[in-house]
Amino acid sequence: MRIELDKLVEIQKAVDCQVEIGGIDHDSISLRFGYWNRLTDSDLEKVKEILGYRSIEEQLVDEDDDCGELWNYKVWYNPFR
Repeated sequence: MRIELDKLVEIQKAVDCQVEIGGIDHDSISLRFGYWNRLTDSDLEKVKEILGYRSIEEQLVDEDDDCGELWNYKVWYNPFR
């Protein structure tokens, strides 16, 4: 899956924090915001709008007493969305 650099820059500006990209498989990637931050509902809607025909799923990766909740977001292409 491909996402243009311009879109990633636009997402970073929209959510006002660092964005990290990770590979999952040939059909999807993961996005991480800040230090495993959870996006607000309004920020998540902004990201969905920027991504267009891609789906995004919020995932709780881990939770512990030291770090709290750790979130990432799985992104994949969905032409039927």
